[in-house]
Amino acid sequence: MLVAATCIPTVDAAALYPMIGLSVAVGRFVEALFWAIFRVAGAVAGAVVLAILVAIVAWIVIRRIMRRR
Repeated sequence: MLVAATCIPTVDAAALYPMIGLSVAVGRFVEALFWAIFRVAGAVAGAVVLAILVAIVAWIVIRRIMRRR
């Protein structure tokens, strides 16, 4: 059986997805690390602020309870 030749050009996968340079990869890694550190620092800061607010409210409530007695 004969198969007709096609005129469809082949596409090289390396041309579509060129390799990124090492400096770009390192830069992306450092940027991701930077944002991860800030995300954790933000979560810790938020937890500290929340704990301080809870402590202040608890102190006010305890003082009011002690005054009534």
